[in-house]
Amino acid sequence: MQRFLRSILLVLGSGFVLMFFSETVFWSVWRPGDNLAGRIMAWVLYSILAYLTLTLIRHFRLADVWGVMLAGAFFGWICEGVVAMTVFGDPSMPFPLTIVWTALAWHAPISLLVGWLAFGLALRARSLWPALFLSGSLGLFWGAWALGWPADTPPIVVSPDEFALHAGVATLGLVLAHLAIAVGRPQGFEPSRVGLVLAGAAVLAFFAFITVPAVPIAPLVLLPLLALVWWTLQRYRAGKVESSVLAQLAAPVRGANLATLALMPAIATAVYAAGSTTLPPMYFVHPSFAIITSLAGLTLFIIAGIKATRHRPSL
Repeated sequence: MQRFLRSILLVLGSGFVLMFFSETVFWSVWRPGDNLAGRIMAWVLYSILAYLTLTLIRHFRLADVWGVMLAGAFFGWICEGVVAMTVFGDPSMPFPLTIVWTALAWHAPISLLVGWLAFGLALRARSLWPALFLSGSLGLFWGAWALGWPADTPPIVVSPDEFALHAGVATLGLVLAHLAIAVGRPQGFEPSRVGLVLAGAAVLAFFAFITVPAVPIAPLVLLPLLALVWWTLQRYRAGKVESSVLAQLAAPVRGANLATLALMPAIATAVYAAGSTTLPPMYFVHPSFAIITSLAGLTLFIIAGIKATRHRPSL
């Protein structure tokens, strides 16, 4: 029973972290039409995807950022290919550019690599500086990205006070999520057959009954991408004997490091307040960020693939 409860905390905590960076930071503010029920449903969805992603990390013994980037590609393509269906084209960006944006540009590097792994390691580090650097950097990123929403169609504008309240409450949830991950003991995570069947069936059912009827070409695009990730991960696993990143998250979270997360909403709010009250709508923000993160994410994915295929089985 204890192992089951720890797994629940690990999965729910990881799901919230992924949702925080994939949804809360991306959309930046509490938008018109947002509600608590929708956030809870999103949390459940991201927890299902987190369970499958954690399973990949454990099964293939992913031990560095390159392996986690490959798992992030799986997570991103499931999220954007099965659920959001933006992989196949979007009004804001044509196919095939949408294969990279946002799966490889945001979900893999920002949500999983930075939000889940890098922050997880920084919160356990003996030095305060990694957590300070990540919190400050993500705060700047969050605030700058948020300045693009007033230029959206229709514009999404909130007051600095509203931004601060939303960012502060969401970050408090992030703190609790990382604590849940620590209590969940990532190093001991063992996916159950029942859990895998339920999570896999939920994703497959959504894909078969919702995604494919809406986008008939979905299998022709998404299945080869997932097959590529699976083949690459097999090559990675064949040449790895180190402990996975789950074992690297075995150390306890340090309270002082955890407190640095308060910098993220504070800096994000300061940037948003300064820009939204003094500058006109900045139409270049989102396209610029999309280009930069897409190039960076695609580069990371290619490097990860090359490193994986060059591994040789250990004797």
